[in-house]
Amino acid sequence: MKQTHKTYSLTTKLCLQFLLVPLFLVLVTLKSNAQTYSFEFKNTPFKTVIAEITSKTNYQFVFDASYLQQAKPVTITVNSASINQILDAVFQNQTFSYTLSENTIVIVPKKASTKESFTAKGLVIDENKQPIPGVVVKNKSSNNFVLTDANGNFSINLSENPSVLVFSYLGYATEERSVAKNPAYVSLQMQVNAEELSAVVVNGYQTISRERSTAAATILTEKKLNENINVDLLSAIEGRVAGLVYNKNPNGLGADQPELRGRGTYSIEQGNTNPLIVVDGLPTELTLDQINPYDVESVTVLKDGAAASIYGARSANGVIVVTTKKAQGATKISVNSDFFINTKPDLDLLGLASTAQVIDYETRLYNQERSRFATTEAMFQSYGTVANGSIRYYSPLYQLYRDRDAGLFSQAAVDQTLSNWAKNDYMQEYRDQVWQNEFRQRYNISLSTGNTKSNTFVSFNYDKGKERVIGNNNENYNLYFKNSFKPKKWLDITVGLNGQYQLADDTDGSYNNIFLQNRYERIIGENGNREQADYVNFGDSFAGATPINGAVARILNATPAFKSTRFNVLDALDEGVTNSKRIGLRAFTNLQFNITKAISYSTQFQYELNETRRETYLDVNSYKVRSAANALTNFASNTYTYGLPVGGRFEQLNRASNAYTFRNQLNLDKSFDEGTHAIYAIAGFEMRQTFTPRSVQDIRYGYDPVTLSSIIINENELSITGLPSYIYGGRKTLSVAPRTQEESKNRYVSFYTNAGYTFKNKYNLTGSFRIDQTNLYGVEFNDRSRPLWSVGLGWNASNEDFLSNISWLEMLKVRGSYGINGRTDRSTSRYATFRLRNDQLFPSLQFLDLTNLANPMLRWEKTATTNLGVDFALFKNRLFGNIDLYNRYSSDLIVSTELDPTVGTTSIILNNGALRNKGIEITLGGEWLRTKDWKLSSTLVYAYNKNTIEDVNKAIPTPFSYIQSPNSNFFENDAFSSLYGFRYGGIVNGYPYVLDENGNPSIQFDANGQPIAGTIKSINDNKALVNLGTLIPKFNGSFSQRVAYKQFELGMLFIYSGGNKLRKNPVPDNINSIRAANIAVSDGTTPRLPADYPITTHIFSNINTINSQFRAADINVFSADYIKLRNISLSYSLPKTMVTKVGLASARLTGQVNNLWYASAAGDDIDPETYSLNSGSYSIPLPKSFLIGVNVTF
Repeated sequence: MKQTHKTYSLTTKLCLQFLLVPLFLVLVTLKSNAQTYSFEFKNTPFKTVIAEITSKTNYQFVFDASYLQQAKPVTITVNSASINQILDAVFQNQTFSYTLSENTIVIVPKKASTKESFTAKGLVIDENKQPIPGVVVKNKSSNNFVLTDANGNFSINLSENPSVLVFSYLGYATEERSVAKNPAYVSLQMQVNAEELSAVVVNGYQTISRERSTAAATILTEKKLNENINVDLLSAIEGRVAGLVYNKNPNGLGADQPELRGRGTYSIEQGNTNPLIVVDGLPTELTLDQINPYDVESVTVLKDGAAASIYGARSANGVIVVTTKKAQGATKISVNSDFFINTKPDLDLLGLASTAQVIDYETRLYNQERSRFATTEAMFQSYGTVANGSIRYYSPLYQLYRDRDAGLFSQAAVDQTLSNWAKNDYMQEYRDQVWQNEFRQRYNISLSTGNTKSNTFVSFNYDKGKERVIGNNNENYNLYFKNSFKPKKWLDITVGLNGQYQLADDTDGSYNNIFLQNRYERIIGENGNREQADYVNFGDSFAGATPINGAVARILNATPAFKSTRFNVLDALDEGVTNSKRIGLRAFTNLQFNITKAISYSTQFQYELNETRRETYLDVNSYKVRSAANALTNFASNTYTYGLPVGGRFEQLNRASNAYTFRNQLNLDKSFDEGTHAIYAIAGFEMRQTFTPRSVQDIRYGYDPVTLSSIIINENELSITGLPSYIYGGRKTLSVAPRTQEESKNRYVSFYTNAGYTFKNKYNLTGSFRIDQTNLYGVEFNDRSRPLWSVGLGWNASNEDFLSNISWLEMLKVRGSYGINGRTDRSTSRYATFRLRNDQLFPSLQFLDLTNLANPMLRWEKTATTNLGVDFALFKNRLFGNIDLYNRYSSDLIVSTELDPTVGTTSIILNNGALRNKGIEITLGGEWLRTKDWKLSSTLVYAYNKNTIEDVNKAIPTPFSYIQSPNSNFFENDAFSSLYGFRYGGIVNGYPYVLDENGNPSIQFDANGQPIAGTIKSINDNKALVNLGTLIPKFNGSFSQRVAYKQFELGMLFIYSGGNKLRKNPVPDNINSIRAANIAVSDGTTPRLPADYPITTHIFSNINTINSQFRAADINVFSADYIKLRNISLSYSLPKTMVTKVGLASARLTGQVNNLWYASAAGDDIDPETYSLNSGSYSIPLPKSFLIGVNVTF
């Protein structure tokens, strides 16, 4: 199959499509929907004027006819003016005035103005009835203004009765309200204009108005989070925050579990790279996927030092602040029902060869290996048999050829067998028999009710799912309660409880692999019964039974003393199931003492508890128990002895952890001199502890699930010295419950302060300072405690007088910050650490086992971040967004350095690394169309990051260490997780070669184009390596488009990523990888291009062979750029006239499809999200998902 590779640049096309098209749309829509008008009247009767305005606009007049009798003729000329400007001019010389409410103009009497000073007070809230701090409340007839406080309240002195107040705030429509002396109170609910420019920054310690903040932070409101149906809170965030990347395929980058990264890489050693999660102001051990998305009011992602440094030593990875809902106003009941269907993955996207091609290729492997031996039996002697201590697996096809050469089958019989096998497809059968469409159902009901004295929010969530592998099920229960009440004017109390209970049934994960057996094998036979393979390529996980081959299997299956070696994956999945339970609890309380209007004192406490219980039972006839029994069976003196008791295997594991946080804080929020000066400040201390007690694990053999009994075994003999094994010719041991007990307790004490000053609502200065102390680090105070601080500057340029008259500029803000964050590493200690052990052969003998050398100079990892940003809103908030530039320098990074083993250990962890990240983040939003029936909006998110290792002191390994483990081995001045390889030299007679450090071929050939024996060179000089790019994407982002028409709303979310590389695996080089053979083998098994395609050069893996070098050649490296349609949704909201008839407040139905389409620059159906970028192997593709959601409120 001829491969074609795309050469287009996704970066260029994305920029053109996502930037130029919206800019073109805004020009068109502004022209047609700017809502500006032009009129010219010369001594025109008032009645004619309002008729003309009505005919040319969407506004209607409401008035008493008596006003027309006293109206004066109108003479004005206005061009491209707003409706307010036009009406001000029309009514300027009249004896009456007007009020404007939506599209209705009401003519009202003109109130006489008197020079009578008074004080007006009021409250400003948002669309969710939450107070908005920092709203500018300005007297329209003068320049004096004030800011609303943290509770949304304001008080302003006025000199005229009545007066007009102008309310303005970033992201909200400017409002005007007339206020008179009696009553001098205004209650205003502001309406969102550009919701992406969220009103406040919630950093967990305080709530700061966006205009007063200097931090780089992204706020996702409840409305934004719930635009789509979300599997969990992680999926709700994906693609919406510039620089925040959720890596669903960490194995492609060498990580162990899914990870969330913000602004690149911040640590060299592998460890927890996820941001700190904060819920309702307090750090938590919860992960985002454990938080019920329906309980969330907003999510704030803190990015730079000014935003995150307040969290000190845990903030270098970034901080995500989750604010849960609280009740407001009248009683409200909300019910959500969501249904998820994940289809079975499409195996065609794996790019695999057909079964016939695999058979042809494996035949070629066999013939090549056979040619190296005089006889067939001589070849198979290297695979071993019973009692010779070395047994290696070979495939059923090899066994077939072995039997043919032994005269057991004719060539015709072999050909017929292979023809039958070619019709089989084990992977497709696995998909049909083992997998099912995943089905998940989720129900959520919440109740909120409140008044001025108390409010309560309660929610219950039930989530049940059937997973992809038949027999895997889970159930989750989540209860959330939060109550706030005000027993005294000076006291606010909040208490809450979040409880989780999870159940799961999981089949043995060892069998959850479509590559488990060879492509030509079967699961279900012709007669409909389960097909039993004589042997398979794996053993057990607890007795060291390595895979056997066909010759060994025949001996064991013919000997009654041994258990059967036969295997069927459906039987195996039925034989062992793990039942697990998890209980999670988070209880919290907050007391706030309101000392004055500007000063308050708060104390908070949170306690978290997690307990997990897991039980696994393997039946006596399960494949793994049979394999272990065979491995521990010995034959001597014509007698069989059995080391494994008859019965099943039962394993139980109990784990628990708990954590508490206690915080006390003094708060100040005050404005002076009619709002000219405004300050806020906090100061406090925090104590936190996380404790993981020793886990309890029990393993029993000879277990009977009916009587709950087991057989006592000699653990010392079985687990240490082992028993003689007839099959393997040596001694085999049995795994028992670990005797080493561990527990960890980490304590932190922190003192912190954060303050900000605003002058004339134009200039902002902020700063923070924090000292963290912990039991983890250095002996000296300077190492144990590290001051972490930040400073920030902000300029609200659009509030300047010289910019205030620019009609198309709604908001412009420039900000900059510098801050230092920290990161802890729990894998080491300032002291030498030992394990106290009892010798297992002689239990009374105790000894110390060194686990870490003492490092009294061990200290925090430090990250210093410089950030420059711009926030803007243009053309009446139709175009808005922000741009951030950052430079992050991480120093004192922990790196494992090798030592001379004679000192008692092979490595030590030191602070001797430095890493720099530079990048840009852009968020651009547009509301291109806003009419009564139509709404059209777009959002583009783009982030670019480049990292460089600037300092590292680490032992230099061999070239293949850099190639195989780029996250553990690196060079200075290279990017972290670089993809290394060799320079490709060419191919001679089917033998590929690379170039060494001197540019010489790695193979020497004779005159016939055959490799000269002994000249296949092992490359051991790192100078031969070439940096071929980075495995970590340099740029990523998203593009979302939403279109609403009346009650319908259509939404699409595209995500994209690129700038990194991947390695294609050209040819499988041993029979163990044939089951997952790449489609490329179809080229390698035909004579079409015999001189240009590499031949197979060996059978068993060896990193110094030709194929290993060729696989690492630069010719096999391609772009990993991709773009995906992550989801597309369509929702319909029932008209209020309809829902109110059945007693509902609202009802909404949503349909959604996830993972519908993608395009990859690498071609060959490679999906970089599921592809192993470094090793070049396919994984299961992401399946399409179909979702239906129903939401009703009462």
